[in-house]
Amino acid sequence: MLKKKEKYGSAKKRKKILVEHTSANPDGPLHIGHFRNSVLGDSIARILKFSGNRVRTEFYVNDTGRQIAIAVMESMRTEKRLEGKPDWWVLNLYISGNRKIEKDPKLEKELRNIMLRYESGDKELLGAYSFIVDSCLEGHKETLKRIGIKIDNFVKESKFIFNGDVYKILDKIKKLPQGKIDGKRIWVDLKKAGIDREFTLTRSDGTTIYPARDLAYHKDKFSRARFNISIIGTDQKFYFKQLIETLKLLFPKKVKNYKVVFYEFLLLPTGSLSTRKGRFISVDELVDKVIERAREVVEEKMPHYSESLKNKIAEVVGVGALKYAMLKVSPEKTYTFNIEDILNFEGNTAPYIQYTYARACSILRKAGIKRYTYNAKLLEREEEISLLKKLSEFPRIVSDAAEQCRPHFIANYAYELSSLFNEFYQKVPVIHSQQDLKTTRLSLVKAVTIVLRNALDLLGIEAPERM
Repeated sequence: MLKKKEKYGSAKKRKKILVEHTSANPDGPLHIGHFRNSVLGDSIARILKFSGNRVRTEFYVNDTGRQIAIAVMESMRTEKRLEGKPDWWVLNLYISGNRKIEKDPKLEKELRNIMLRYESGDKELLGAYSFIVDSCLEGHKETLKRIGIKIDNFVKESKFIFNGDVYKILDKIKKLPQGKIDGKRIWVDLKKAGIDREFTLTRSDGTTIYPARDLAYHKDKFSRARFNISIIGTDQKFYFKQLIETLKLLFPKKVKNYKVVFYEFLLLPTGSLSTRKGRFISVDELVDKVIERAREVVEEKMPHYSESLKNKIAEVVGVGALKYAMLKVSPEKTYTFNIEDILNFEGNTAPYIQYTYARACSILRKAGIKRYTYNAKLLEREEEISLLKKLSEFPRIVSDAAEQCRPHFIANYAYELSSLFNEFYQKVPVIHSQQDLKTTRLSLVKAVTIVLRNALDLLGIEAPERM
């Protein structure tokens, strides 16, 4: 541990893996449902990379859907200029346009015409769509940067229309026994896979819909990485069952290396999320609120710190608390949380683990030693042995988390290690021990800081040295 430091627990698996996550519609700011997707995807990518794999992350941009067409139509009708954070500007366009359509259904015809012109390559609409989508993505990137998440690549759905890939997929489908043609409508018969519902790929007028483009995107993904992982909400389970069964017909070998991690949405006391009606909890608002409350907690617990340090700690603690709340439970489980609980400095929370790390760092600062020597024979107390055993488990925990794509293994391990360290801290003297024993116990404390920092980093959570 002391030699490997930040590499302790890592491996050398060397697989090329593409992790697709977040992939929110570019029709407004990210909401809390997207947040769990982003945090899960980012943590899984970190764990896989730490395990020695070559990992890239990707955001699939649905830039051809009805929502985007509504925002485009509204921007063209009103000529509203971009102002404020761009993803919120796009949301306001969408909400305004959607309300007008609800009041005047005749606007559906205009909307349909916009969608047809866009898909046929109308230059004016290509520019209008691109401006709306890119503006929204800038807002998404700004939000993700604030919570410490960087996505390597953004792939637009429209790419597969304009490069012809979606039509190549349709040609392949038509040649399959399961491929069905009804006029201009193309669909897949999946009854042999136990699915009665038709998997429709084109409308009656021949225009493609999302599943056709999604098949083309998966073909593209499979060509760029041997192993693929997608982070998907459980509300899309049936759709993905249809999609994967169709992929098996098209790419039977490659789909074997495709894993979908389903997650349940986290719940807040305020209720459901809905972009269409404008009732939702954005990541921007949630992070602001949690950091504001974290600042109050920091003021109470650390009044003697400078204002700049208190602000920094509040940011680190607030964002960490949110991320940890979304990672500490298994992805397929729902979890209702409130701000007071996740900011608690006691119990299974990020602040508790961060404070434990800072406490261990404080011990090392006070000791002031630069070289750590270690004699295992001197560690005889139950608290010391328990810590050693827990520290030795970290590589196995990381391996299991990577194999099963389960970041909560890391989160719960970090909490258990923190609990054992705090028990050790309360019962075992370190700095005031006899010299040889002191340096050995300080080495044990140093090992705890290494493993806690590694664990928090795999969760995408900062480990502050002072709290």
